[in-house]
Amino acid sequence: MIDGGYDIDLEAVNQNVEEAEVVTFYFPMLRRTLLVDMRCGPLEGPLICVVAMVDSSAQRYESLRRLRPQLPRPESLTMIPWAHSIGALEETGVWDRVTGRLLECGAADVLVEAGRCLRELRVLELNELRLAIRGPEYRTVWGRAGVGDGAEPPAAV
Repeated sequence: MIDGGYDIDLEAVNQNVEEAEVVTFYFPMLRRTLLVDMRCGPLEGPLICVVAMVDSSAQRYESLRRLRPQLPRPESLTMIPWAHSIGALEETGVWDRVTGRLLECGAADVLVEAGRCLRELRVLELNELRLAIRGPEYRTVWGRAGVGDGAEPPAAV
């Protein structure tokens, strides 16, 4: 268990990272996806980027076709929901698996982009946490009487 008790099958996650041509980690809280495409063509190496979430695998295949039109449709695509912190990617060793797989593709320069993606996800997570604490996009489930519920506060004694 990581991040306060959420279970995750790390063995299955790592196996998918090792075997799939395309791996996506989607972060519901951030409404973003880390896209890791291991496919290579004659003029390009693997791709790692942060993209918007989609509603279905069909939409993800379509987005891949637009991003990399010169490559054939991937034979395997894994979509991994990541309801944990961005830091948990590193703490669990999953990030090392991702970067190791990118290196196996012979593309050390893509590690710079991988680092940029990780930093971008950390910033998005921090901003979302700030919004949860202070922002108008979030509402509390349990509030104090008279605070934010339209009721008059109790009279002072």
